[in-house]
Amino acid sequence: MAPLVSIIAVNFRKAGITCDFLDSLNVATYPNYELLLVDNGMLTDEQARFEAHHPQARVIKSPDNLGFAGGNNLAIRQAKGKYLLLINNDTLVPPGFLEPMVAVMEADEGVGLVSPKIYYYDQPNMLQYAGRGYIEMRTGRGRDTAKHSEDQGQFDAQQEAAFAHGACMLIRAQLLEEIGLLREDYFMYYEELDFSVRVRQADWKIVYTPDAYIHHRESSSMGKFSPMKTYYMFRNRWLFVRRFGSWFDRVFFAAYFLIVGIPVNLLRFALKREWPHVKAIWEGLGWNLKHWRKSADTPAL
Repeated sequence: MAPLVSIIAVNFRKAGITCDFLDSLNVATYPNYELLLVDNGMLTDEQARFEAHHPQARVIKSPDNLGFAGGNNLAIRQAKGKYLLLINNDTLVPPGFLEPMVAVMEADEGVGLVSPKIYYYDQPNMLQYAGRGYIEMRTGRGRDTAKHSEDQGQFDAQQEAAFAHGACMLIRAQLLEEIGLLREDYFMYYEELDFSVRVRQADWKIVYTPDAYIHHRESSSMGKFSPMKTYYMFRNRWLFVRRFGSWFDRVFFAAYFLIVGIPVNLLRFALKREWPHVKAIWEGLGWNLKHWRKSADTPAL
């Protein structure tokens, strides 16, 4: 019998987009899964609407906005699967997307995380992720060298990856018992990079498989150019480097961030008179200075 997979998605006030995701999931051919849908920061009760699009959905309601990490953690603690699939609600999935990822897990007990090939929704053959990434500690950026490449079959080899993609990652439940859940102090952005580093530090493998794919509407919940995204990207980049970088990495990053990164972006937003983004950058910097010595505990399963 196929192992149980707990599929977890988080909705944040984008019920229409979430319903599109549920419609695509209805045609999934994997024979044994449960669906946990977190309605995060709910303003109205959308349970009946979600269940109409996917009767199998178990809706978990949270009046408070717990962020990406907190919303997923809420469902993870109720999940029963041998494997847990964290997948964005702004994705669309083809029928057989799950089987290849489970097959990778079943073939190698040393694999803790698997991510598929990810295409942009509005550019169906343009890649967002194909496992060719790395994490540059001196600038605090996770990069995938396949990103924005047209798929011509050049990324069709399965391989170990430096990090999984937060839009779709299959997690072995045993791994969560060992290293804990997503760190909630990120709230959104960088939590999957943090999690991936902890996975590799615990000697588990992260694998990219090209045999599975999804399409992703990037930043649908937050918006591609929202001040809140600017805030968390700037804030969490420094938090991530502070947490995992070597002494040299942290010094280099602080110099780069303060001398280049912040001034350049402040000027860019100021020239466009996008003052909420200017404010967001200053607030992200301020948060790190205020919490300089504070390190959040990793939530336990």
